[in-house]
This record gives sequence, structure tokens and C-alpha cells, in this order.
Amino acid sequence: MNLRLRIILTFALLMAASFTVVIRLILSDVRPRYLEAVEEAMVDTAEFVAALLSGSLEGEDIRAQDVKAVMEAVRKRSFEARIYDMVKRGVSMQVYVTDAEGMLVYDSTDRQPAGTDFSRWRDVYLTLRGRYGARSTRMDAGDASTQVLFVAAPVQKDGRIVGVVSVGKPTNSISFLIDIAKRRFLFGLLLVGLAALAVSVALSFWITRPVKRLIDWVSAVQRGEGRRLPPLGTSEIGVLGAAMEEMQARLEGKNYIEDYVRALTHELKSPLTGIKGAGEILRDHVTDGTDLKFLDNIDSEVDRLHSLVDRMLQLSRLENVRAINKARFSARDFFQDLAGSFHARLTARDIRLELEVQEGLVLEGDELLLRQAVGNLIANALDFSPAGTLIGIRAAKDRDKLRITVRDQGAGMPDFALTKAFDKFFSLSRPDTGKKSTGLGLPFVAEVMSLHGGSVRIANADPGLEAEIELPC
Repeated sequence: MNLRLRIILTFALLMAASFTVVIRLILSDVRPRYLEAVEEAMVDTAEFVAALLSGSLEGEDIRAQDVKAVMEAVRKRSFEARIYDMVKRGVSMQVYVTDAEGMLVYDSTDRQPAGTDFSRWRDVYLTLRGRYGARSTRMDAGDASTQVLFVAAPVQKDGRIVGVVSVGKPTNSISFLIDIAKRRFLFGLLLVGLAALAVSVALSFWITRPVKRLIDWVSAVQRGEGRRLPPLGTSEIGVLGAAMEEMQARLEGKNYIEDYVRALTHELKSPLTGIKGAGEILRDHVTDGTDLKFLDNIDSEVDRLHSLVDRMLQLSRLENVRAINKARFSARDFFQDLAGSFHARLTARDIRLELEVQEGLVLEGDELLLRQAVGNLIANALDFSPAGTLIGIRAAKDRDKLRITVRDQGAGMPDFALTKAFDKFFSLSRPDTGKKSTGLGLPFVAEVMSLHGGSVRIANADPGLEAEIELPC
């Protein structure tokens, strides 16, 4: 799934989740708010009718015929009231009146005869006790559309409640208004959703356009096309593009240098071989001791240049490796074989090699590269170890890491050299010969460790120098 589609889907899902919550909250709140508005108006109506009845009292007897005459006149009225989308052509209000005992005096619907006990109805019950009385009742228990909202008000005489008037309003007309409001709200929300989706599509194009340009440019670079970096703006994508362009320039320069080094080292091999051969021929015709010494120096320097060329080729090839073939092998066998390869040099210098390998330890990686890397550390330790001393090699698992240490008993390294030890071509003079190495051994070790996801460090010990390799288990 591409980035543009992910942005659109993410935005759409967020909008859908948000709209769902909003719809549920608003729709669940629409009906109560409409009912509150209707009930508020009904309170005014009930109080108005109650005041009229209170003014027409003869003693404490309620004149129900006055209410009846008004209700019949209202029903006979012909009108048409257009209330937004609703047209009202008749009065749907209901009224009933009870005496101070809650007995029915008048009912505009004629459902109940006069004298029926209404004292237990909530609106009448609370009003007779001086409290606000209202109720909602279904005229047909099985039909929600027959629900009627009643609001009552007291009929008073000299501060005493002598009766109750209750005004009723069927909720089916309210439901019609609620349905209209819901439809309008959902339609408006649909329009907002479509507009938001269109904005998300436009936004995704705006965000991914520089990304698409950057991808096209990278693909062109991979194909070797000399295309310039397209305009990407000043956002993070633009910064990334500029960084990638700079990295590409550096890589091109690095590749050029690496190609040049490989070509140069290959070209050097032939003249060095020629010099070496010429020296050997001259040796057969030279008897003077001084001349032989010069020939020995020539051989030594040619061997050193050969070693330098080989190391440069080896390191150049290694720096272009992106992945290695890993295998699992016994650490004990690995170190014993490695120690055996140094046996002659150790014996010649009277230096002892001590191995301490954890039982059952297994190494994982490219065995040849690890052998060369650890071999370089041992060779360095051997070069700087005085005769008759010890070189210690330890390998053990430490939690999720595998640590290999090579420690000698030499003089260690100056502090300034510790920070440069892994720089290419940096080398210190050997104590026994005064000569320097190629300065490519430790950079080679660092490159091998990088390919294995590990690291290498060196530090002065007491006495000597300790090199530590850390590999993931």
C-alpha cells in the first residue's frame, strides 16, 4: 500500500470514528431537547388555563363547562399554519380537569367519564401536593406513537389548591420534527464528510508529491542517469532530498577513489614483482657485504609494499560488501586453529599464547573474515610484546553479547594514538625493528565487526594493551 493511499485511509478512518461518536451524541440528545422545548411551552399553557379557571370559580366549584366550551370552539376553528416544513391544520392539545381530591371533572378526549379517580396519576398527585407535576403516558401500551406528554398546574382559591388542570400534547408531532432535524443533520454531516474526504485526497497529493519526486530521482540515480535533484520545497522532505544528494555526491567520490585505489594497487603489483625478481637475480652476482645489505633492504621494502597493496585491495573489497554469509562453528576449534598458525612466530619470540574459551561457546559469522580480524589483533599483540611474555585470549558469552579479548604485556599505546588507532595508514613503530606496519590492520578489523553487527575497541591495560571484540549472540 503506497503512502498516498495510507494517508487517505487513515484520514477516512479518523473521520468515520469521529463522526460516529458525534452522531451518537447528537442524535441521542435531539429528542430530549425537543421535548424540553415543548414541555416549557406546555407549562405556560397549563398555568394560563389554570389562571382562567381560578378566575371563574364560584366558591370552590370548578366550572368545567367553560373549559369545554373553549375546547369545542378551538376544535371547530379552521386554520393552516406553515411551520418550516410542517403544516399544522388542527389543535392537538388535550386538557383534563380534576377537583381537589383528584376526581375527574372534565376530559377533552372523553376517554374517561367524570368522577374517575385521577389522583394517582403523577401530574395530578404532585400538583395537589404543591410540586411540579408532569408525566408521559402511552395511550396504547404497545404503540410508542400514542405517547402523550402531560403538564399540570394547580387551580387555586385564596391560596388553597381546589383542583388541577393538566394539558396534554401527543409526541407524534414532535417526532415528525425530530425526524426532520435528524435528516437535515445527517445530510449536512454527509456533505461535511465528503468535503473532508476531498480535502484528505488533496492533502495526500500535496504531501506525497515531493516524496514521489524524490523516489523518481533516486530511481534515476540507481539507473545511472545524471538527473538533478527536483524541487522538493523547504519541508523535511526537502531537507532529506538535499542530504541524499550530498550523500550521493560523496558516494560517487568515494567510489571513484576506491576504483582508483584498486586500479593503482593492481598496477603496482607488476613492478613490485619485477623489482623483487631483479633483486633475486642481483643477489646471485653480488658478494660484497654492503651490497648484500642494500639488497636485503630492497627485499624488505618490496615485501612491505606487497603487503600494503594486498591489504589495500582486501580492505577495498571489504568496504563494498553489504552482507556476509554467516555460519555457526565451535569457538574452541576456531581459536586453537588460529593459535596454531602463530606457533612458529610465538616460538621464535619465546612468547606464550594462553587461551581461555568458554565451554560449548559457538561463534556465528563469516569464519574466514573473523579469522583474519582476530589474527590481526594477535599479530599486533605479538609485534608489541617483549620476549618471554604472555598473550592472553579470552572468549565468553556476556548476556546477549559475545566478547573476545586479546591482551599483551607490552608497553601499551600513547594516549594520542588510541584515538587514531582505527584511522587508515596510521601506525606506530615496532619496538624490535623500529619499522611501521601498513596501518590497515585495525581498520580492517573495524570493517569486519561492522559487517557482523559488532564493534571493536582498544585500551591500555596494566600492563600492556587490551583489544576487545563484541559480537551479537
